[in-house]
Amino acid sequence: MTSVSINAGRGAVVAGVKAALAVGACWLAMTGAASAISAAPALGMSPHEAVYDLSLDTGGSTDTISDAEGRMVYHFWGSRCDGYNTKLRFVTRISDGDGNARLTDVATSTFEDSDGKSFSFATKSYVDGTLAEDSTGSAERENGKLHVTMAKPKSIRFDINPSFQFPNQHLTKIIDAAIRGEHFVQVDLFDGSEKGEKPYSTAAVIGAANTGADNLGDEATAKAAGIANVRHWPVTLSYFDENATGEQKPSYELSFIVYENGVTRRMRLDYGDFALTGKLVRLDMKPVNVAAKRCP
Repeated sequence: MTSVSINAGRGAVVAGVKAALAVGACWLAMTGAASAISAAPALGMSPHEAVYDLSLDTGGSTDTISDAEGRMVYHFWGSRCDGYNTKLRFVTRISDGDGNARLTDVATSTFEDSDGKSFSFATKSYVDGTLAEDSTGSAERENGKLHVTMAKPKSIRFDINPSFQFPNQHLTKIIDAAIRGEHFVQVDLFDGSEKGEKPYSTAAVIGAANTGADNLGDEATAKAAGIANVRHWPVTLSYFDENATGEQKPSYELSFIVYENGVTRRMRLDYGDFALTGKLVRLDMKPVNVAAKRCP
């Protein structure tokens, strides 16, 4: 098993899940219902805690990975007044064909203000119990520029294109595009991945809206949490290296079902040489702060 596969997987999950869950993973081919869906107002992001069981996707192509298992816990809370917080814990054990296993444990936390003007992030990752990354940083929009300041692993400051969106902005734009009945949307993403030095260009393909049941294996979890009838869409989100030249292939792809309130399920994380499937096994919808409901 190569460390390249493990590192790519860790970066993909941290970047993709932040995007898909808003912390963080769209599909929409609309018919005559498109106008009605476009006219309906968005629900806004709902505080929640979600738990996903991870396993090797046997339908993916892999010559190096024989088995994979893990769990991801995602916690999202906040409001338009107070901003939005996320905490993500992602643990996987991946084995190669020779029976060698590697345990990866990633914990990340973020804060994003509701106007998309500031973003802070911290990530710690361990490989087989050894610290592999300890990074903290922030980003701020000021005078038409987007400044990134890293405190760890080294103190640096640099600017990136102001078109880049923070994770909650990124997911909101995908959901808004879905509500409008759009099939495809491109949004640049900065989420602090790879020690804060890796912004991505992303392209989302959006499928048909659904408000009913499906046979994907975790719809019952959403139903038990009371969101089965909330509009949701399948999304395939491709991540491209912003600094790559020539003809580009995605660095990785994230597929998921996203609900209008920001909840996601049925994830597939494709790293090229192997893929993981994430099944939603627990979903706790949290109450919205009463004061936040009156936020202007």
